[in-house]
Amino acid sequence: MTEKQKNFICSILFFLFGLFMYIQSLPITPVVGKDLGSGFMPKLIAVAIIILSVIEFVLTMLKKKDKKKVSSNSTDMKGGILTIVSIASYALFYDYLGFLLSTTLYLFIQMVILSNEDNRKVKTFAIISIASSAVIYVVFNNVIGMQLPAGILEI
Repeated sequence: MTEKQKNFICSILFFLFGLFMYIQSLPITPVVGKDLGSGFMPKLIAVAIIILSVIEFVLTMLKKKDKKKVSSNSTDMKGGILTIVSIASYALFYDYLGFLLSTTLYLFIQMVILSNEDNRKVKTFAIISIASSAVIYVVFNNVIGMQLPAGILEI
């Protein structure tokens, strides 16, 4: 399979995923009358996925022919499987560990999965994971006023 064929397939699959996500978010109604409601973000993300998949499709169409085959890379497959496992683990342990711990662990593990031995900087990954989770937690709790699960850190 060529790179161009892979891009076509991916753009079509992401378009369908975005469409499915948008349709699934339609029944979500706001609790407060004129509030954007909890359905706003899923719809926004779905539209962004659809737009990006259409852009990828068009760019792939405009790209010159690509005759060389893409070799199947076992590390890509391994990374994909590990990503799926880490996302499932994040969802599974989210309530128990709480937002801060589960998100920090997930981000760190995902960065390690996506990096190779040349650019793997464990200390930097740890700092980014901790800082990102803390900033998101503070924004949700103090700015938006939405309490995130504390999990085992609850006092």
